[in-house]
Amino acid sequence: MLFMQADIMPLSDTPSWLVPLIFAGLALFFFLFRKIIAGGLLHLILTPVRRRYPPDYPGMRQEMINPLGLFLAAAFLAAACHLAYFIPAPWSGFLTRLADSLLTAVAFWFLYRLSALVGFLVRKGKGHPAEGASSSAVSLLVSMIRVLVLFVGALVILSYWVSNVAGLITGLGIGGLAVSLAAQDTISNFIGGIAISLEQPFQLGDWISTPDASGTVESIGIRSSRLRASSGAQVSVPNKTLAASVITNESRRERRRIEIEVTLPWELAGSSYDLFREKLETWLKNREEILEPVIIAIRNLKPEGQSLYISCYTGAAYAAMLETRDGINRALAAILDELGMSLEIAQPVRLEREDAILKNDAKHE
Repeated sequence: MLFMQADIMPLSDTPSWLVPLIFAGLALFFFLFRKIIAGGLLHLILTPVRRRYPPDYPGMRQEMINPLGLFLAAAFLAAACHLAYFIPAPWSGFLTRLADSLLTAVAFWFLYRLSALVGFLVRKGKGHPAEGASSSAVSLLVSMIRVLVLFVGALVILSYWVSNVAGLITGLGIGGLAVSLAAQDTISNFIGGIAISLEQPFQLGDWISTPDASGTVESIGIRSSRLRASSGAQVSVPNKTLAASVITNESRRERRRIEIEVTLPWELAGSSYDLFREKLETWLKNREEILEPVIIAIRNLKPEGQSLYISCYTGAAYAAMLETRDGINRALAAILDELGMSLEIAQPVRLEREDAILKNDAKHE
């Protein structure tokens, strides 16, 4: 026991170059085997991606394997430089700053590559390609993250070499504030365009309507989006206005409602009315283009007759809805003609939104 204690060198007697040499050796080891070690770590870190998206895992792994491997080597090299007390002060400070700069550069390189994984998860995050963000929106998001990573990384590295970084940042902040105030509308429109691209309330080719404009979406730009109105005119809407508006996407309707109100003469009462309603209900339910629920009811009693309310649904296409409504009107006339009666067509209870849009566009032609 005494022999073993005698062979152990006290910590105070350890050469000052030994510990830095060990860390430098570890840095060399991690550098030589960086791909194997980083590949094993990524195999564990990216386990959710590997299990959920097997075809995309190799690309994600290849994207980050180099910066992660170099980061481990740079970390041990920086530790070795910080512990190298035997090096004279001027050279020690220079080597320390150089090692820290290298470590920071590699770390932000890893974050730069990691942004691709963030974009991938945003695009796949909702579980279905149709529900995820568009490729252009994801590309824009990844580009913004990468610009931010490069900017912050450059400031951190600069702080190792420049003593008054705070003054430099303050100067940049004042200049940036002046530019942002001068380009406030442009920045607001740019952010609005990003919000539209990410949330996707509409896509190219959709017919949308807002309190300010309506039409078919032709393009979504950095400053504004362009719509093609029903009159044929092109309408440019600032993205900030579009992002803050209530948007009705007519192209994403699942079905359309048809409402018709007619006035039946008082002569059509009792058994005649029951026969009329039975014939109309049978006709409506036998039409494939007419969807449930179908409502037929007397809404009001007027001096000229009974106000009959008819409601049903049809497909999403606007032109098909007009044809279906036309067919219902023809069926009404045919059934009443069969019964030897006539009717008065009242105004629809609620005009379809497209009717109002077309009338509004006609006023401006």
